Amino acid sequence: MSWNNELLLPIIVKIFQGSVFILIGMLLYRLLTIGKLRETKSVKKQAFTDQLTGRGNRYLLYSVMDNLIKKNKKFAVCFMDLDGFKQINDTMGHDAGDELLKALSNLFDEKLPKNSTAYRLGGDEFAIIIKDIKTTEDVTVVLDNLKKDLTAPVAVGNTNISLEYSLGVAIYPEDASDRQELIMYADDAMYYIKEHGKNNYYFHNKTLKAKLENKTKMELDLKRAYENHEFGVYLQPRINVKDTSKICFEALLYWNHPTLGKLQSSYFINQAEEMALMIHLDQYVLNLVCDKIVEFKEKGFKNIQMAVNISNKHATKDAFVDRLCEIISSHNLEQGEIQIELVNPLEVSKMESYRNMFDQLKKSGADIIINNLELKYESLELINSLPIDEIKIASDFITEESNFKQEVFGDIIKLSHDLRYKVIVGRIDDDKKLIKTISSGADKIQGDFLFKKMEQELAEEVLNNYGTYRLRIDDIILNAQKSYLKNI
Repeated sequence: MSWNNELLLPIIVKIFQGSVFILIGMLLYRLLTIGKLRETKSVKKQAFTDQLTGRGNRYLLYSVMDNLIKKNKKFAVCFMDLDGFKQINDTMGHDAGDELLKALSNLFDEKLPKNSTAYRLGGDEFAIIIKDIKTTEDVTVVLDNLKKDLTAPVAVGNTNISLEYSLGVAIYPEDASDRQELIMYADDAMYYIKEHGKNNYYFHNKTLKAKLENKTKMELDLKRAYENHEFGVYLQPRINVKDTSKICFEALLYWNHPTLGKLQSSYFINQAEEMALMIHLDQYVLNLVCDKIVEFKEKGFKNIQMAVNISNKHATKDAFVDRLCEIISSHNLEQGEIQIELVNPLEVSKMESYRNMFDQLKKSGADIIINNLELKYESLELINSLPIDEIKIASDFITEESNFKQEVFGDIIKLSHDLRYKVIVGRIDDDKKLIKTISSGADKIQGDFLFKKMEQELAEEVLNNYGTYRLRIDDIILNAQKSYLKNI
């Protein structure tokens, strides 16, 4: 059989043309697939990488921990927080803070052993996983060496910064077999060392576990207490030294616990802050106190002021400030009848938020009080630019144990006056403090030596008999002034 070349050639061309197109198609598909894989890997890498330092982020940490737990590999998770980082941002700027974080990240690469990996969780928070450990000592070796490495100052621009940190450790499986519990325990250990010395590390232990369980129980108790209306306020009078006809009551929150009795706010306030319950409690107390002012006025009492403590930690939130203003405005109070006392130092970084908040509160009729005068340029500049009415100073400067001379206390009060603020001195519990406070020029005084905190019903009794109380107070103030003049 013979083939006709003229007939065969088109067939051969068609066969090879098809093969070429198939080959080209396969190559294109392969290229597209490789590109897609690379794109997917790139997106995945971004999802697990901190953009500033290039380190693994929180999500990669979780993934690594889950994998180690799945393989039942013993490891330590360490939570690390830089002490004083906020101050670096405030004084040197956020660029300097970023440079410091990158320098620390590089130090981890250089100094941590092969079995240890650092992750950035956000802000100034890092985590370190230490793998292939047999005993606790394996972990302490790594952390002791890291501590030595961190003692050397880090160069940021033209400044050398000494790093200080707090670090908490939890170990799998001794402390917990669950990732969330391990993280919670490491975080709790970190905050423990932050509250007890800083610049060191601390291992989670049974005592901390018990404390954490108590913390969880308190959260449940606080939630129940709020729902059952177990909170109330004491009132403590605050006396105007130059005009004792005016009286202010500070509202002091307490928890009427069903089994432990009345608990001061110091017992539960931090926990209430953490679970955002304080926002509701602040609003509750403000509304209660505004009701009380209206009630007192309807009963004919005049020259009444009442002060409510508000936490700075949530005070700059617009919705919260709006709610405070609504409560005050709805009671039709005169300017200054309600005073908002901020219980934490003001933060320079929140200046504009404070300005907005203070302006709104002033328009609604409130006076503003801040706690303590921070003697830093940035802090003084901040409060000097805000519409603050009064500054409250604790009597710590004039206790028997204080190393300060009374002149220092007087200078602080004078500085406050120069900044155009009236000064309240609290916690006056004996005649010596009273004498020093009055002689130093304080405008208002408060403390157990004058009046102890009292239930709302007793406050009304004080107002009913204030003429008699006032004579006693005038005598106390006059005797304090005479005693001071005698000792000059």
